[in-house]
Amino acid sequence: MHSPSESVPRVLGEDEPAREAIVQAAAAPLREAFGVRIRLDVERVNRLGPWVFVQGTMRGSDGGRPNYAGTSYQAAAADGTLSDTYAALLKKDENAVADADVRSWRLLEYAIGPTDVAWLTWPDEHQAPRSVIGV
Repeated sequence: MHSPSESVPRVLGEDEPAREAIVQAAAAPLREAFGVRIRLDVERVNRLGPWVFVQGTMRGSDGGRPNYAGTSYQAAAADGTLSDTYAALLKKDENAVADADVRSWRLLEYAIGPTDVAWLTWPDEHQAPRSVIGV
């Protein structure tokens, strides 16, 4: 159980050494699905102990709306059932020493283009603190 002082997540700023490694680990499914044609415009990185929640907007390589043509997401995008939102839940590996090493972070869940708040169940499914995702 987390004490009250431990229940408020810390927002990791761009100057935090661990942030880049966390974002790289979180965005791995985007690179796998889209290569370099889609990037993540990170809006928040919340950390509470070993837990991290990353949320952002998917952008095309030019910074505009993503182009899903030729991907498994093309039909959903054409039907309007794909948002530009991306979210991920990560946990630091208990044996990891360095926060700034991408290998220290284990991706537990992610949502590419959800049209609802797909991450609401993640804390219960992974015994993560609800506050890390902002609920």
